[in-house]
Amino acid sequence: MLRNRWFQLFAGLFVVGLVLYFLRIKMVPHDIHISAAAEPLACLGGVQEGELCTSGIPFTNSLLMTIITDLLLILTVVFGVRNMQLIPRGFQNIVEFVVEAFYNFSQGIDRKNVAKFFPLCATIFLFFLYANFLALIPGVGSIGGCVREPVVESSANAAAEAQPESSIFASLPVYCGEGTALVPFLRAPAADLNVTFAFSLAAVIMVEVFGFQALGAGYLTKFFNFREGFMGAFVGIIELISELARILAFAFRIFGNIFAGEVILVVMSFLFPYLLPLPFYGLEVFVAVIQALIFSILTMVFMSIAVLEHGGHDEQGHAESMPLEAADLPGHGGSH
Repeated sequence: MLRNRWFQLFAGLFVVGLVLYFLRIKMVPHDIHISAAAEPLACLGGVQEGELCTSGIPFTNSLLMTIITDLLLILTVVFGVRNMQLIPRGFQNIVEFVVEAFYNFSQGIDRKNVAKFFPLCATIFLFFLYANFLALIPGVGSIGGCVREPVVESSANAAAEAQPESSIFASLPVYCGEGTALVPFLRAPAADLNVTFAFSLAAVIMVEVFGFQALGAGYLTKFFNFREGFMGAFVGIIELISELARILAFAFRIFGNIFAGEVILVVMSFLFPYLLPLPFYGLEVFVAVIQALIFSILTMVFMSIAVLEHGGHDEQGHAESMPLEAADLPGHGGSH
């Protein structure tokens, strides 16, 4: 019975979508606005011209979204723990379930050091989980102000002019016509490389901090190992390069997936606006969770490897097992 209702709902959406599509109530090429960089909403202490700040400090739409995400995280903590009960109920139950599930999952990676690594990794997970989900709310990335674009004569512009505008869309007060570009008020933080690079830099720095904290100056022998001859020194240099490459790998991994999701949704909305984006929208919900989990778990894995003695031996000289298969990690003989 429920399956039939879902079928009727999608069938109705399909018919409505077809009618609206053939009535030309859809986007035209110059309505598509995809930017790989965050756009400034204001220039603090400077002047804004179009989509750029000629001077001053840009206050971008991704920064605004980051602030909103941080505020929601703070409110989650406040309302989740303000009336703590022995038997959790309501919102406290949801918060405890998420935190406990991530903590138990982390114990499978490094049970010995999970209490030390958990706060940072859980913060990364929850931030990107919130940010990625908020980015999927209708209006984020599509509602904003209009700025005038520089005039560039090209075949693409000629093709855009050949496409008639929808009279219904063009009559809306929030519609940006030809010659102008939409600057959304809100943008997914993970779709801005500045945000992902900042998080990756913080994660890699803390990996090194925990490494020095656990092994002291001996941690440097992982990268500068001259006691094992030329091959040991060469492997150490490769390890050092791998360590630095993690900053870019972390930053571009989540940026590429979230930004690619935005592009797919925009393109699908242009091709068939009312039904085709739905399955891709569901896929992006899955990607939102997976990418937040991957970033945080990889951070914990690299921290766990950093605190191991060189060669993976404990104090008694017995080999310790790696938190995950080393072959699955960059810089440890596997593929990335």
